[in-house]
Amino acid sequence: MQFIEVKDRKSWKLFHKAPHIVYKGDPNWICPLEKDVEATFDPKFNKAFSDGEAVCYALQDETGRLAGRIAAFIDHERNKTQPHPIGGIGFFECLNDQRYAFALFEKAEQWLKERGVKIVEGPVNFGERDKFWGLLVKGFEPPLFQENYQPPYYRAFFENRGFIPFEQILTLKGDTSNIPVERLGQLAEKLKKRYNLTTKALDYAGLEKYAQDFCEVYNATFNQFRHFKPILPEQVVAILKEARPVADPNIMAMAYYEGKPAGFCALLPDINPLLKAAKGKLNWRTIPGFLLRKALAKQYNAKGIGFGILPEYRNKGVFAVIVDYMARPANRARYPFMYLTTVRAHNKDALGAYENLVVEVDRIHIAYRKPLEEGIEITPFEFLVKEY
Repeated sequence: MQFIEVKDRKSWKLFHKAPHIVYKGDPNWICPLEKDVEATFDPKFNKAFSDGEAVCYALQDETGRLAGRIAAFIDHERNKTQPHPIGGIGFFECLNDQRYAFALFEKAEQWLKERGVKIVEGPVNFGERDKFWGLLVKGFEPPLFQENYQPPYYRAFFENRGFIPFEQILTLKGDTSNIPVERLGQLAEKLKKRYNLTTKALDYAGLEKYAQDFCEVYNATFNQFRHFKPILPEQVVAILKEARPVADPNIMAMAYYEGKPAGFCALLPDINPLLKAAKGKLNWRTIPGFLLRKALAKQYNAKGIGFGILPEYRNKGVFAVIVDYMARPANRARYPFMYLTTVRAHNKDALGAYENLVVEVDRIHIAYRKPLEEGIEITPFEFLVKEY
């Protein structure tokens, strides 16, 4: 077997080719955009490189046939708050042969050990935890945009290698026709009269103000979580400018209490079904087809990218008002299903809030951990779904 480190266009082509071999004939698979994968490993686009490092490998068997790929990475900044240095592996793809899988794991683990890593986590993303995170173990359906999809046999590879299920990541699905809009609407009207509550959709003409308000709520809402990193307004502006060709301002709402930002609910149309024919390449050949499919689409699934309410306003009716705003008839007609992704099973606050949205677990991903030294104990988070 031979490993090729990804360093140039030729080796990137090998890295991108691996999943096409693995998923050949799988009708559910939608290839992630190659530019998104490459951006993960480009310091110009991924802030994790400010104090981190990464490597990507493609694997060929004895005959020169491409057999798989893997990436390994370390975020030294995050490790400053960890009891043991943690490294990650991700973008793992492999033919259904444990020899190849273990060779890929060994290569990545060795690279991490050489850099002082004591615990390896995977399959995860290098950087943000809201995409490309976890191994799919339940709900083998077409993935949402930037959601991991893997074949069922990967699970045995990880667990036979000694990886321990550490964190359960849920994708919640809701039928928007089941949202109790009448009850919510009546409640929202009462609350608006009792409190000075207003809601406002994203307006790209006031993008900077929206970004500032979003960051104020987001950072105050999530700063107690272990892996939290504050988000900056310029980051939100950059994300929303990039998303503008597909964004729908009607499902990107902010709530205000007495004129102050109090909560947000941000969703995007899921464009993954439109990208399937592109096979990972969005360029001059595939963009016209993508735009045509977009123009003809009457309905989308809505993918949640964020939801939060400032702690001091959680008992002021903000949740009811913002959901009532998002569940207007036009939105429910255009988005028959709503998905909330990368919800941690141990995040009781989020799960408690989402109960009011009439959602249920649709698919499950698992993030695994494995100690690279004897004597290091892995204590998993609580799992919500026991059988999967």
